[in-house]
Amino acid sequence: MALLWRDPWLKPLSDYDLGVERCSYCEKSFAEIEFVTSCDFCEIGIMHDQCANKHILSEHKKQLESKIKTHRDKPLHEYQ
Repeated sequence: MALLWRDPWLKPLSDYDLGVERCSYCEKSFAEIEFVTSCDFCEIGIMHDQCANKHILSEHKKQLESKIKTHRDKPLHEYQ
């Protein structure tokens, strides 16, 4: 199993590396190749990339809006 950590780069990790086999949000098993991430605002655990989007928008909307305001005028890195 390869879980791809979506950050500025794709970091291939195995389920053994992360110690998880299921998404912390939907609780479905990870497929052979998955894009995964974690929440920037809590310790819910490793989730599918799409599940993290749903989680953050439903549970941390005010925190997300605050972070957006904080970073709005910062320049992007070369790889962004």
